[in-house]
Amino acid sequence: MDAEPAVEELLRVSEDVRAVVVFERGGEVSASSLPEDEAAGVAGIADAMLAYADRMRPNRTAVRLEASTREADVYVMASGDRVTVAIADPESTPALVQHDLRTLLAGEYAVA
Repeated sequence: MDAEPAVEELLRVSEDVRAVVVFERGGEVSASSLPEDEAAGVAGIADAMLAYADRMRPNRTAVRLEASTREADVYVMASGDRVTVAIADPESTPALVQHDLRTLLAGEYAVA
């Protein structure tokens, strides 16, 4: 499925989200609101974060991660091999951003 409509919709509905990257585990970007090289970098970092989380709990597969910096909050959600990264304003509301991600992953604009 083309993930571009989901990227556009997430940016439209979520007040806190500034950028979105959708990729397959392994790092291949399928849609993004960022320039190609930045999207590839975000996908690589998020994929490495998921791989590390998987190693921390060998009997489980990571499906959701969060990270915060002074510049942004980062939300990573995986559904099978498809991963969506939302980069939000600092001190965003995690429950709201996660809700928006889950809604889009499961709804009309599903990217999973």
